[in-house]
Amino acid sequence: MDEYQEIKELLKPQRSIGASPVLRQRIHAASAQKHNATGTRWLWSAAAACVALIVGAALLFNGKGSIASSSNSECIVYVAGKKTSGDEAHAIAEADVARMEQFMLTVAQQNAAEQEKVNQFMQHKSIEK
Repeated sequence: MDEYQEIKELLKPQRSIGASPVLRQRIHAASAQKHNATGTRWLWSAAAACVALIVGAALLFNGKGSIASSSNSECIVYVAGKKTSGDEAHAIAEADVARMEQFMLTVAQQNAAEQEKVNQFMQHKSIEK
């Protein structure tokens, strides 16, 4: 049994392993810098542009019903340089709006997942102290 205890003592860690204060500071600075990066601003700009496009499309389609009753206006879409109108154009425009909404949802989910990873890392860091 004495040999077992000796082996057990030899297998125990000789020192604690952890990140140095310098590494922690570098990680914290990199995390803060990531939030200020132009990529993040570009992503929010793209999301804002998609929202503006969705709102514009919604206003166009909602306005179309009220205008159509008083005049003969129709939905016109250009696909690969070719003009399409009528029900087909309306269906294409609605599909584009649905794709934009899905894109915005995906971006929001990815941002939330990345933020959760950062939060978990920062929480783990604070527990180690």
